Amino acid sequence: MISLSEFRYTLLGLLLAGSTQAEILYEWNFEDPEGTFLTSVESSGEFQNPWDGAFDRSSTDGEGFFEIGRTPGGIANAYIDVSDDGFGIDPLWVVLEIQEWSFSGKSASETLRLGVVDSPDEERPHVLAQIRLERTGANEVSVLGESFGDGAVSMDPLPVFGAVQEVPVTLAMKIDQADQLFELYYQVADGPFLFLGKGKTSPDREINYLRFGLSGYFNASDEIFSIDRIAFQTSPPEGVKE
Repeated sequence: MISLSEFRYTLLGLLLAGSTQAEILYEWNFEDPEGTFLTSVESSGEFQNPWDGAFDRSSTDGEGFFEIGRTPGGIANAYIDVSDDGFGIDPLWVVLEIQEWSFSGKSASETLRLGVVDSPDEERPHVLAQIRLERTGANEVSVLGESFGDGAVSMDPLPVFGAVQEVPVTLAMKIDQADQLFELYYQVADGPFLFLGKGKTSPDREINYLRFGLSGYFNASDEIFSIDRIAFQTSPPEGVKE
C-alpha cells in the first residue's frame, strides 16, 4: 500500500505529464528593465511567485542577463515558497544557464547555490539538493551537487573550470525524490551535455522552497558573473541523455 504522500506525488506527475504548460514550472530569462532586483524579476513559467529577497548589488542589465555582485553583510539567500505548487512530482530539473564569468578577487570565495530546500533559514537552510558553483583556487572553479540530512550523500567538488569563462555554461540537476537521488550534468556552449556525478537525497526532506544563495565576495572592480536563465522544470534540457 502506498502512502498518501506517494499517491499525491504520483497523481501530480500524471496530471503534469499531460500538460505541456506545466513542463516549465518557474523560468527567468531576465528580460526585465535594467536595474531590476531579484524580488521583481518576472517568471515566464507556470508559476509567478516572487523571490523573497534581493542581493544588494545584483540586478538585470537590460540586455537579458542578471549580473551578480555581492559584498558580505547583505542577505545570503532568497527563497520562493512552493509548498502549494505541487513540487513533489518526479523528477524535477534545476537548470542554471550562465553567460560568462571572470573572478578576480584577492581571495577565492565566490560561491553560488541553486536548488530546493525543505525549510528556509538565512544561515542553515535544510537543503534537499542543490547545485554549488564555487571558486576554489586562484584559477579554479569547482562544481558539485549537494544534499544534506539523514541518508544524504553529496558529490565531491570537481574543478572543471578556470576563473575566467568566456563561453556559456549550463548546469542541470535532476532531483528524483521517488528514488532519493540527484544527478548533475553540464554543457559548454553548444557542446554535448556531460554527466558530472550523482548523490543521494534524504528521505526526511521535501521540496518546499526554491533557494538561490550567494556567499563570498563578488565585488572586484573587473569581476563579472552573468546569468542568462534559471528554470525549474519537469523534463531535462534538450540534449541531456540520462
